[in-house]
Amino acid sequence: MEQNKAIITTVVIESYKNQLKNRNTIESLNKDFTKEKRDLFNEIIQIIDVFEKAEEIISERQWNNSDESDKCIKRLLTAKTRTLSILERHKVARIQFEDNISVDEFCKILDVEPDSNKPNGYIISIEKHGYLHEGIILREAEVIVVRN
Repeated sequence: MEQNKAIITTVVIESYKNQLKNRNTIESLNKDFTKEKRDLFNEIIQIIDVFEKAEEIISERQWNNSDESDKCIKRLLTAKTRTLSILERHKVARIQFEDNISVDEFCKILDVEPDSNKPNGYIISIEKHGYLHEGIILREAEVIVVRN
Protein backbone atom coordinates (compact mmCIF):
# COMPACT_ATOMS: atom_id res chain seq x y z
CA MET A 1 0.00 0.00 0.00
CA GLU A 2 2.78 2.45 0.93
CA GLN A 3 4.65 1.52 -2.21
CA ASN A 4 1.55 2.31 -4.34
CA LYS A 5 1.21 5.71 -2.65
CA ALA A 6 4.86 6.44 -3.39
CA ILE A 7 4.42 5.44 -7.04
CA ILE A 8 1.26 7.52 -7.39
CA THR A 9 2.94 10.49 -5.71
CA THR A 10 5.92 10.20 -8.07
CA VAL A 11 3.66 9.99 -11.12
CA VAL A 12 1.61 13.01 -9.98
CA ILE A 13 4.77 15.05 -9.32
CA GLU A 14 6.28 14.13 -12.70
CA SER A 15 2.99 14.90 -14.40
CA TYR A 16 2.88 18.31 -12.69
CA LYS A 17 6.50 19.03 -13.70
CA ASN A 18 5.70 18.12 -17.32
CA GLN A 19 2.63 20.34 -17.24
CA LEU A 20 4.73 23.29 -15.99
CA LYS A 21 7.39 22.59 -18.60
CA ASN A 22 4.74 22.49 -21.36
CA ARG A 23 3.14 25.69 -20.09
CA ASN A 24 6.53 27.44 -20.15
CA THR A 25 7.18 26.15 -23.66
CA ILE A 26 3.80 27.43 -24.85
CA GLU A 27 4.40 30.84 -23.25
CA SER A 28 7.82 31.05 -24.88
CA LEU A 29 6.39 30.12 -28.29
CA ASN A 30 3.61 32.71 -27.88
CA LYS A 31 6.18 35.41 -27.04
CA ASP A 32 8.27 34.47 -30.07
CA PHE A 33 5.18 34.49 -32.29
CA THR A 34 4.05 37.85 -30.92
CA LYS A 35 7.50 39.37 -31.50
CA GLU A 36 7.62 38.01 -35.05
CA LYS A 37 4.12 39.34 -35.71
CA ARG A 38 5.03 42.78 -34.35
CA ASP A 39 8.21 42.81 -36.46
CA LEU A 40 6.16 41.93 -39.55
CA PHE A 41 3.62 44.68 -38.80
CA ASN A 42 6.46 47.20 -38.42
CA GLU A 43 7.90 46.19 -41.78
CA ILE A 44 4.48 46.65 -43.39
CA ILE A 45 4.19 50.06 -41.72
CA GLN A 46 7.53 51.03 -43.29
CA ILE A 47 6.04 50.21 -46.70
CA ILE A 48 3.13 52.54 -45.94
CA ASP A 49 5.69 55.22 -44.98
CA VAL A 50 7.26 54.88 -48.45
CA PHE A 51 3.86 55.38 -50.11
CA GLU A 52 3.13 58.42 -47.94
CA LYS A 53 6.52 59.97 -48.74
CA ALA A 54 5.86 59.37 -52.45
CA GLU A 55 2.44 61.03 -52.12
CA GLU A 56 4.09 64.03 -50.48
CA ILE A 57 6.67 64.33 -53.28
CA ILE A 58 4.00 63.95 -55.97
CA SER A 59 1.98 66.75 -54.40
CA GLU A 60 4.98 69.04 -53.86
CA ARG A 61 6.15 68.62 -57.45
CA GLN A 62 2.59 68.87 -58.76
CA TRP A 63 2.89 65.68 -60.78
CA ASN A 64 -0.82 65.04 -60.36
CA ASN A 65 -1.98 67.98 -62.45
CA SER A 66 -3.15 66.03 -65.51
CA ASP A 67 -6.01 63.54 -65.60
CA GLU A 68 -3.71 60.84 -66.97
CA SER A 69 -1.07 61.23 -64.25
CA ASP A 70 -3.76 61.46 -61.59
CA LYS A 71 -5.23 58.12 -62.75
CA CYS A 72 -1.80 56.46 -62.67
CA ILE A 73 -1.09 57.78 -59.18
CA LYS A 74 -4.46 56.56 -57.90
CA ARG A 75 -3.79 53.09 -59.32
CA LEU A 76 -0.40 53.03 -57.68
CA LEU A 77 -1.81 54.11 -54.32
CA THR A 78 -4.32 51.26 -54.41
CA ALA A 79 -1.47 49.14 -53.03
CA LYS A 80 -1.24 51.48 -50.03
CA THR A 81 -4.98 51.18 -49.41
CA ARG A 82 -4.82 47.39 -49.60
CA THR A 83 -1.82 47.33 -47.26
CA LEU A 84 -3.68 49.47 -44.73
CA SER A 85 -6.68 47.14 -44.96
CA ILE A 86 -4.43 44.14 -44.21
CA LEU A 87 -3.23 45.87 -41.06
CA GLU A 88 -6.79 46.77 -40.12
CA ARG A 89 -7.91 43.13 -40.46
CA HIS A 90 -5.15 42.19 -38.02
CA LYS A 91 -6.28 44.85 -35.54
CA VAL A 92 -3.48 47.31 -36.28
CA ALA A 93 -4.73 50.89 -36.17
CA ARG A 94 -3.24 54.30 -36.67
CA ILE A 95 -2.97 56.31 -33.47
CA GLN A 96 -5.61 59.03 -33.44
CA PHE A 97 -5.21 62.18 -31.38
CA GLU A 98 -8.32 63.69 -29.87
CA ASP A 99 -8.58 67.41 -30.69
CA ASN A 100 -5.18 67.06 -32.40
CA ILE A 101 -3.42 67.16 -29.00
CA SER A 102 -0.35 64.97 -28.49
CA VAL A 103 -0.31 62.23 -25.86
CA ASP A 104 3.18 61.62 -24.42
CA GLU A 105 2.92 57.82 -24.35
CA PHE A 106 1.93 57.71 -28.04
CA CYS A 107 4.33 60.37 -29.39
CA LYS A 108 7.93 61.10 -29.99
CA ILE A 109 8.22 64.88 -30.20
CA LEU A 110 10.70 65.82 -32.91
CA ASP A 111 10.41 69.58 -32.61
CA VAL A 112 8.40 72.32 -30.93
CA GLU A 113 7.21 75.67 -32.23
CA PRO A 114 5.51 78.55 -30.44
CA ASP A 115 1.98 79.54 -31.45
CA SER A 116 -0.02 81.67 -29.03
CA ASN A 117 -3.26 80.82 -30.88
CA LYS A 118 -2.98 77.10 -30.09
CA PRO A 119 -2.61 75.17 -26.83
CA ASN A 120 0.58 73.43 -25.74
CA GLY A 121 0.80 69.95 -27.20
CA TYR A 122 -1.23 70.85 -30.30
CA ILE A 123 0.11 68.79 -33.19
CA ILE A 124 1.37 71.01 -35.99
CA SER A 125 2.40 68.09 -38.15
CA ILE A 126 2.75 64.34 -37.99
CA GLU A 127 6.06 63.37 -39.56
CA LYS A 128 5.38 59.63 -39.14
CA HIS A 129 2.12 58.10 -38.03
CA GLY A 130 2.05 55.91 -34.96
CA TYR A 131 0.34 52.53 -34.83
CA LEU A 132 -1.25 50.29 -32.20
CA HIS A 133 -1.87 46.57 -32.25
CA GLU A 134 -4.68 45.59 -29.92
CA GLY A 135 -3.90 48.61 -27.74
CA ILE A 136 -0.14 47.98 -27.65
CA ILE A 137 2.15 50.54 -29.27
CA LEU A 138 3.89 49.20 -32.36
CA ARG A 139 5.40 52.57 -33.19
CA GLU A 140 5.05 55.99 -31.64
CA ALA A 141 3.93 58.85 -33.82
CA GLU A 142 6.68 61.34 -34.65
CA VAL A 143 5.24 64.82 -34.29
CA ILE A 144 5.96 68.54 -34.21
CA VAL A 145 3.92 70.28 -31.52
CA VAL A 146 3.15 73.71 -30.12
CA ARG A 147 5.02 74.71 -27.01
CA ASN A 148 4.52 78.25 -25.69
